[in-house]
Amino acid sequence: MYKANAPSPPSVNAQSTAISMSEMYKHQTQRRDPNRNPDWKYKLAAGEAFEGRVINWLKKEGHEAFKPIDNTYDLHINIRVPLYGALHLTGECKWDIMAEQTRNLAVQTFDNGKPSGIHPDGPNPELWFHGVGKEMWVARTRLIQNLVEMHRTSWGGQTVPMGNKSEGAQGVLIPISVAKKAVGTDWVTL
Repeated sequence: MYKANAPSPPSVNAQSTAISMSEMYKHQTQRRDPNRNPDWKYKLAAGEAFEGRVINWLKKEGHEAFKPIDNTYDLHINIRVPLYGALHLTGECKWDIMAEQTRNLAVQTFDNGKPSGIHPDGPNPELWFHGVGKEMWVARTRLIQNLVEMHRTSWGGQTVPMGNKSEGAQGVLIPISVAKKAVGTDWVTL
């Protein structure tokens, strides 16, 4: 059963600005060993609660949404399209605990040295649901890839380490101010 609201993120003290990006975004990487990080269960629960909120929102909007049995994607979605029927889409859900404080969205591109997240050679879900506080950024994954490429000279394309270094997770930080203005994406209050 999904909780209606995700747990509140842990507070970050004033010294957090001195913490490396790898430390700040440690929660963004799936752990291979749940005993490695003592707050992993909390972070997993928060991510699963966010997935439940996304499913509830999609259902409220009149679509079918469910978690698949396999772990290829977080969600499978059937959107009703007039004169076409149901359009099947896949979705990835990311609950970003640090985004409100850093004002950046941490979007993963590599995990364990392999393409993941929004990387063009990764799983490539059609839709990306990125949770930030009480809001959610909804975008087609291809639009996020284009956004990063378009802004390569300013902030895009710069890969930073995320999570446990031994797991090789990397990602791109997208300023929330840029994501809020991105054409073809939506911000939804949950």
